[in-house]
Amino acid sequence: MRCVLIGLCVVFLIACASPAPDATPTSVAPAPVAPPFAPPGVSQPTMIAAGARLPGRLLFARDGNVWLWQDQAGRLLTGAGAASHPAWSPDGARIVFVQRDQSFSDLMALPLDGGAPLRLTDNGSNQPRNSFERIRESIWAFYPSFAPDGQTIAFASQYAPPSGAPAAEYHLALFSMPAQAGGARRLIYADDAGHVGRVTHAPDGSAIVFVLEPATTGGVSQILRYDRATGAVTPQPGIPPQSYDPAFSPDGRWLAFAGRDGDRTDIFAIPTAGGTIVRLTSIGTARAPAFSPDGRMIAFLAVAPAEIGFDLWVADLRMIGDSLQASTPRQVSIGLRADADSGLSWGK
Repeated sequence: MRCVLIGLCVVFLIACASPAPDATPTSVAPAPVAPPFAPPGVSQPTMIAAGARLPGRLLFARDGNVWLWQDQAGRLLTGAGAASHPAWSPDGARIVFVQRDQSFSDLMALPLDGGAPLRLTDNGSNQPRNSFERIRESIWAFYPSFAPDGQTIAFASQYAPPSGAPAAEYHLALFSMPAQAGGARRLIYADDAGHVGRVTHAPDGSAIVFVLEPATTGGVSQILRYDRATGAVTPQPGIPPQSYDPAFSPDGRWLAFAGRDGDRTDIFAIPTAGGTIVRLTSIGTARAPAFSPDGRMIAFLAVAPAEIGFDLWVADLRMIGDSLQASTPRQVSIGLRADADSGLSWGK
């Protein structure tokens, strides 16, 4: 019964995730001391590619936990397992991430100064585990994104409990809520033809851009734009169907995304107001782009030839005339096996 109720939602959410780790990484090195909420004695899970120093701090998820990559090393931020979808607050003082449990998931905030994690939502149920009643009372939350002012968080969640015979999960919709515990969520957009996927804010706060994934076989994903002033939801200008993982440049001039090209997926970018699409990678397995805080680099996840999991890659960016160009991508990690559906979040 539980599979019937949540199958559609869960299958969609894990369809593009990276394979689960099935082997010990190639090489390990001691990690820095992890903050509270992470177990002591954790080791660095990757072998670092030569010369791959990164500015700022990069969040990713791996093997059910959230990690922070800084300079040439990664360290564990959460240790309870079942964590995903990390994102920076605008001031860099805390992160928000998703913590899953049976039949539900919550948004959690974690201060980076060593404080305890704060549960922002209360989506669970007191009904017995594995019961139909628990499923009906529980709610999923995914893909959080802070607004530029840090006051609200947009995210994906279902907007009604399961219904029908047999019961089926309601589609994921776009919501917003205060960035503090106990705030009421507000429905922004729902469409029975699809599920809301990755969510991101325009740097100037004018819009929320998100993916609408098809709810039926044969449909195609598309990137939509919610105008916060008018409330209108329209396709993001110039982006073709079968695109996902939107990410703004820090100045808001460019929107990067993962796009399908036949049976391959690569990173592309387009001027935010619309214009000519530029290809930034030609790897064929790339997704989850994230701009560096200064806009001079782009990071993404991709599967290297002969590998089975997603590793971290970066490319330098430069403007030539009015066009954005990327250098040949460099592989930063080996054997990382990051969760591609959780994406990357790059902060100062």
